[in-house]
Amino acid sequence: MKKKVGINGFGRIGRVVSRINQTQNKFDLAAVNDINPYIDNMAYLLKYDSTYGKFPVDVISDDKSLFINGMEVRYFSERDISQVDWDSLGIDLVIDSSGLSSNVLSAKKLVKESSVQKVIVTHSSEHVDKEIILGINDDTLTSNDNVVSNSICDANAIAHILKWIDDEYGIETGSVTTLHPWLSYQNLVDGPSISQSNPGVVWKDYALGRASVDSILPKNTTAVTAVQKVMPHLQGKLMSFSYRVPTDIVASSDITLKPNISVDQRELEAYLLTKIEQSLYVRANTDSLVSLDYEKEEASAVVDLQWLKSENGLIKIVLWYDNEWGYSARVLDLAEKLLDSV
Repeated sequence: MKKKVGINGFGRIGRVVSRINQTQNKFDLAAVNDINPYIDNMAYLLKYDSTYGKFPVDVISDDKSLFINGMEVRYFSERDISQVDWDSLGIDLVIDSSGLSSNVLSAKKLVKESSVQKVIVTHSSEHVDKEIILGINDDTLTSNDNVVSNSICDANAIAHILKWIDDEYGIETGSVTTLHPWLSYQNLVDGPSISQSNPGVVWKDYALGRASVDSILPKNTTAVTAVQKVMPHLQGKLMSFSYRVPTDIVASSDITLKPNISVDQRELEAYLLTKIEQSLYVRANTDSLVSLDYEKEEASAVVDLQWLKSENGLIKIVLWYDNEWGYSARVLDLAEKLLDSV
């Protein structure tokens, strides 16, 4: 029998996870919890998606459940993950995609007091048992790691390249710039930018509250900080910066590194291709593409070899990644790995 999974927070990541799971048929999605009390609205948002199009299966609802392709998914509307009756449905693992920091602490209570064995958190957190980037440090997972972070989309994308370059050539120093599509907490018109993880808190970086459809917004990023959690030896070697760009999907990272030794470009390309062939989570591209060509890309990152450079003692690498679809695919991979161990 397939393991039973619940989703806490049915926003962008929660709904994409459910779409991918419907295609891959990895788990029995048995329950969804969201602060939105209107179940018909959630059925509508799952069925019709402005980014990924109409869900190619039937989605209907009654007063207590969603029905996805005829399969019942119980619906709850609780603010706290530990207040949901996951027990009654025999849920094995909960994916917390609410984005709320408070739910991480509640998740620890949940695994102690209920039948739920594992919880995946879809953001970086100091309060989880372990932070995992698949392909980087998932071999460190133990049976005691019950509340596990899947890190963030940017870290999932850049970590592989940083590890490979550091393993082979060493990284003396470097810089990462990410170009990230707008997110739900940004504004259509100018106003305050309200934190999603800590509701009621207004970001002190006021520019983030400007109209997201009209401007490229400069913003600090936690991408490198999140990577350093799983590769602490890189601490102090990298700086990072980001822009929120006026597009709805697909991010890019521009990585510039100074290796400890001089690297020939042809040698670098051959090395990266070898590592990519061995990787489950990264692929390469040689075509002349734009961001939308990577929509629904399931890889954590795509290395764009046409922009690969090694000159003047520096390495430049450009990555593309679908910040929702690729990340959600890793959430399901991590869920599979966690449940295989119980």
